[in-house]
Amino acid sequence: MPLPSDASAKPHWLSSARSALRLLIIVLSGAVVGMLVHTLKIYRGNSSLRLRHGELPMHWPARTNLAPTIVLFSIAAANFVASIAILALSFKKSFRRPIRSRDVYRIVAGSFGVILWIAALLVYNLLDKASKASLGQYSCTNKNVMSNGRYQYRAVCSEQAMAFYIAIGAACAEVVTLVTLAITAVQSAIQTSTPKPEKEPLMSGDGGLDDRLA
Repeated sequence: MPLPSDASAKPHWLSSARSALRLLIIVLSGAVVGMLVHTLKIYRGNSSLRLRHGELPMHWPARTNLAPTIVLFSIAAANFVASIAILALSFKKSFRRPIRSRDVYRIVAGSFGVILWIAALLVYNLLDKASKASLGQYSCTNKNVMSNGRYQYRAVCSEQAMAFYIAIGAACAEVVTLVTLAITAVQSAIQTSTPKPEKEPLMSGDGGLDDRLA
């Protein structure tokens, strides 16, 4: 019975690198989700906040544009859930084993994830700068205004900016993951196309059976 080769017996180092990158993406996308949820909580919670003595409320535009925040939050949340599912599947040997059809599917899915991140970042940046009433733009414009309460514009401004830059980091990690998938697919194609050496027939030793029968 032929012994398994090193490539099939041990997971390739690129597979381990992808698992580490996927874990990083989970952390980064989770951080984006957490920060944006907190800013939305400040926006929503301020309207029903019971002010203490001496506190002044935060004032938001009558039609605050939440679209940039919701777009970035939706993509980050979807990427967070998808990354957890991919990381869980990566522990299965059948999922790690390179198969040409599966490699193509992984590359297509990875490309789709990168496109979604880029689209979310562009939409967030364009809508946030185009609207003075957006959550990020308005809070940054009034970040030096002290509401003298439990919620401050400065906190919303800083968390919106941090979420945007962390999302850029998650998108870059997704691109690197896609590159490792492409490398694995190329290596798998090369190994598949390379013909396997034919086994040499067993040679009888000196004084074999034929010699003894002669």
